[in-house]
Amino acid sequence: MNFEEAKEKAVKYLVLALRTENEVRTKLINLKVEDGIIDEVIEYLKNIGYIDDTKYTEAYIRQCINIPKYSKYEIKMKLIQKGIDKNLATEKVMDISPNYEKKLIDKLLNGKLKDMEPLKQKAYLYRRGFNTNISEEC
Repeated sequence: MNFEEAKEKAVKYLVLALRTENEVRTKLINLKVEDGIIDEVIEYLKNIGYIDDTKYTEAYIRQCINIPKYSKYEIKMKLIQKGIDKNLATEKVMDISPNYEKKLIDKLLNGKLKDMEPLKQKAYLYRRGFNTNISEEC
């Protein structure tokens, strides 16, 4: 597959949703595109703004905050699994308001964890990646 064909496949893949550099690279590898061409396509897409891991990270975090479900730790780990640089993920997750986790813990304690004993509540929250002020909440 030449550069133009690979670029067209990558753009079609990106039209559906924002993607990380790693996701696009993996897609092109699965399409049996040569490594040199993959690098050219990725560089081209970065230059025209179709791939931007920083924008992706910010959008992903906004989405997670709008539907509070994950702790900051879980958000960070999901970003890393998607191929986002660990430092970038950590930096952007640190920008999340401290009140976000407090509200999510309150929601869990008043819902799913309501009938659990306090020690089990704490254990559940620790496993989910919450580690700030759990003692005060339970």
